[in-house]
Amino acid sequence: MGVCKPLGLLPAVLIAIALPSTGRAQFADCAAPGYLGGVDDRMRGAAMACDEAVRFTIATPGGSREVRIIHDSDDAPAGLAAFAGDIRSGIERAATALMSIGEGAPGDITVWASGLAAPEDAIGITDAATRPVGAMDGECAMAIYPGDDIGYVVAHEFFHCVQYATYGAKTDRVASTWWAEGSAEWFANLAYPGTGNSDLDVAAYDSASAGTALTSMAQESVVFFFWLGERFGASMVMALMAAMPDGNSETAQQDALAGLLSESDFQAFAQDYLDRTIQQPGGRAIPSTPFPGNIYPWSESRSHDLSEDRFVLARAQLEFACGAWSIARSGESGTWKVSLDDGPWDALPEWLSVAGEGPDHYRLAAFGIEADGFAVTIEATRDPCQACGSLAAGDDTAASCLVGTWNLVSGGYGERMDEMLEGTGLYETVEFPDMESVLVINGDGTYSFPGPPEDTTLSTRSDSGDLYIGIGTLSMQSSGQWSVDGDTLTLCETFDLAEMDITVTNPDGVDSRFTGSGGSEGMPPLLRYRTFSCTDSALTLVEDIPFTPTTTWQYQRAE
Repeated sequence: MGVCKPLGLLPAVLIAIALPSTGRAQFADCAAPGYLGGVDDRMRGAAMACDEAVRFTIATPGGSREVRIIHDSDDAPAGLAAFAGDIRSGIERAATALMSIGEGAPGDITVWASGLAAPEDAIGITDAATRPVGAMDGECAMAIYPGDDIGYVVAHEFFHCVQYATYGAKTDRVASTWWAEGSAEWFANLAYPGTGNSDLDVAAYDSASAGTALTSMAQESVVFFFWLGERFGASMVMALMAAMPDGNSETAQQDALAGLLSESDFQAFAQDYLDRTIQQPGGRAIPSTPFPGNIYPWSESRSHDLSEDRFVLARAQLEFACGAWSIARSGESGTWKVSLDDGPWDALPEWLSVAGEGPDHYRLAAFGIEADGFAVTIEATRDPCQACGSLAAGDDTAASCLVGTWNLVSGGYGERMDEMLEGTGLYETVEFPDMESVLVINGDGTYSFPGPPEDTTLSTRSDSGDLYIGIGTLSMQSSGQWSVDGDTLTLCETFDLAEMDITVTNPDGVDSRFTGSGGSEGMPPLLRYRTFSCTDSALTLVEDIPFTPTTTWQYQRAE
């Protein structure tokens, strides 16, 4: 359906002056050449044998108005009586709907019940169509063509008449199209609640809204007006039209809209739209299938930049893989919230833990009504000490071969300690055990060093040559979480228990026993990085720490 526009091309002598609501309307001569040129280009300069099919009065919040339905008596449309009846019904239902709002009024109305086919550029529902309505001072004219849903189409065009009479020529600006058409479609649904006549407009909104500003739309903006009327009442629709500026600037339209509704209001609209809870007048849920937005994944520490232009309903999908994530946000403009697995909307947590195999899926809804639109940079840092879910053997061959119980064959800290202590020249004999002689790697992302007690021997001589011998056991049990990145194995380790039982024999043969045990409760985990290579039966781990010798562990899989 088209936007109303003044019949400015008509000669001045044809312009009718509306009488007060108590008098009979003085309509212009509909038989005059060019009278209907403003509503159908084919009628520019053309005359027709004009007759009134019916004239009646309607009540509006601004007083009574007269309506006449005219036709070409030389070429009357088929089924004129029924056609005129449908038109009258649409006008009367529209007037009743306007009275329920309680404000606004059209001028007196002329409806041409045309026998012509709808023009090619007419916008309508199925076969029914209208051309832009013409407004002459107190008179508003429209053309209605044969087709379906006549009453609904008439109600839409009736509201254009209300817009012109109430809000003036600003209705006819290109920049006003979004609210002139969207609100007229909303009103037609108010007059005819529960229809599916706006379903195509809803689908058009679904298609366009992810990248098109609300103020750049046409009838598809009805989705916003459905929400506006439902949330604030019909009077807010009228207030919006009253607040819109004259002129042809989309920026001015946006500035006015930002002054009428808050950013939190538009945030609520974005959330309700993505939740698919918006309803038409009468309570029918709109058949919307919103595009959920592009996917922004986090499987490793990184940042993503999100942005959208002013008055575009922004949306995105944030996916966090298994792990513990610390979240930082920067460069924000506009407002945004997220919803985990279609749950309630809230701010994105500063810290989140994703258990199991993940990912956790967050919907993002955002709106920016100021000049900068919507923008945010989200940086998520993954804690390598967070265990992740079970490891599927087929997902990562290199990682899956790690899972199992491994016995140390050679190398390790024990061997390194022997070398270091012997190199000091202080000890005659050194047999230092390796605390990681058994390694258990589980498929759920956890691991442990069970640390069974192992024998240790140290002997040293005093400056006078006296021999001191220490014999006993040492053990250290630790556990934690593991993860891999390429050929790097990350171990986030907690010392559960360390035990010592050493007997030192002095040169006189007197024994002194030293025992002790303890854990690392309250201490942060120790982060270790080791490169690895493994087969079904063998595992090699290599640790390079700056300023210390490289340590290598050679393990064999336990039978």
